[in-house]
Amino acid sequence: MTIEAESSTRTRASGHPRIVAALLVLATLIAFLAIFSIWVNRQALNTDNWVSTSDKLLQNEEVRTQLSNYLANELFANVDVQAELEKTFPPRLAPLAGPAAGALHQLAPKVAERTLETSQAESAWSAANRAAHETLLKILDGNGSTVSTNGGEVTLDLKSLLSESGGQLGGKLASKVPPDAGQLTILKSDQLSTAQDISKLVRKLPIVLTLLALLLYGLAIYLAGPRRRQALRSVGFGFIVAGILSLLLRGVAGNTVVDALAGNESVKPAVEAVWSIGTALLVTVAVSAITFGILVVIAAWLAGPTRIASSLRREAAPYLRERRGTTYAVVGLIFLVLILWAPVVAFHKPIGLLLLAVLMVLGTEALRRQAEGEFPDATFGGFGDRLRASVPGRTAAEPPPPAGESKVDQIERLSALKEKGALSEAEFESAKAEVLGP
Repeated sequence: MTIEAESSTRTRASGHPRIVAALLVLATLIAFLAIFSIWVNRQALNTDNWVSTSDKLLQNEEVRTQLSNYLANELFANVDVQAELEKTFPPRLAPLAGPAAGALHQLAPKVAERTLETSQAESAWSAANRAAHETLLKILDGNGSTVSTNGGEVTLDLKSLLSESGGQLGGKLASKVPPDAGQLTILKSDQLSTAQDISKLVRKLPIVLTLLALLLYGLAIYLAGPRRRQALRSVGFGFIVAGILSLLLRGVAGNTVVDALAGNESVKPAVEAVWSIGTALLVTVAVSAITFGILVVIAAWLAGPTRIASSLRREAAPYLRERRGTTYAVVGLIFLVLILWAPVVAFHKPIGLLLLAVLMVLGTEALRRQAEGEFPDATFGGFGDRLRASVPGRTAAEPPPPAGESKVDQIERLSALKEKGALSEAEFESAKAEVLGP
């Protein structure tokens, strides 16, 4: 055999540990980036998710308080409340219009907050956010007519809420609200080009990064050679690490974002609430990655050499070998339970469901072949005997040896039990030591 052939044989026998380690690290980093890209894509570019998040924002007390203050300030900034009161007051009471307007200004935030708690206000808020996001998507997709109509800007139209609040303070105040009042700018015209470029990138990143991470993980497992089970376990830990890093970064970034956006301490709780609610979907994606990683680690453990895992494979071997239909029916039932539980976001997506189903079938088949190869003679039953054998003082899953049986015969019987899988190596050595005595 030549030197090159010997080197190639050693490489196949030991795998490529350095390359595998590098691939695992790189894939974990890409998985970490994929988590954020999925969050941005689903939060910023999905209208239903946008509206759902905005509804949760309105339900938050801190956010609702700040929105109420905004509506009150907008009302008094766009309507001369004192002048309107002077028109309605009798001439003799006209001097009281100023103090009355001041009192209404103090009362306006509370009135606006009560207005925001009504079902009509919630519906108007949802409709305004849906319209704003649909306009945003049209602009990001390069719809020329939308850009020309809106000047390349996206605004959240809160005029209906403003008019409702004004109506609660005084019926005539609502009619005095100008059409352009209550407009919150979401995207400015000078940000259009950058937003469109980012949108194009974000739309493609989740699929590209996810597939790339899975490809690198798969390549690492393939190149691991005889250590593929350990590589599979490392893949699971990689998903767990990616998810945990995402959650940690969310916390660190949250502090930075809140400090940057909160102009003063009074609005800080509201900004914190917005960040927490706005990144709730990121938490969902990160937790899904962690859960998937845990499932992969458990799968790798089931195929491992530990005593518990080996015992489980030994007990399952006859069922996996002779009752394949029942085996896959049980796997299908477990998969259905996972769909209903949906611990991983992928269970909500057709492609994700298909991928997870394929992985589950492949994992089941690999486990079936491993158990069949390890315990070809394993039979149904016998679990109770093996359980009793594990109790201290009992060394074998068989009745006590017949009277007059020689030590050689006893050792041969123990060896036969070990070959059948009824005794582990440790149990065999312990029983042999007891037979041979001191």
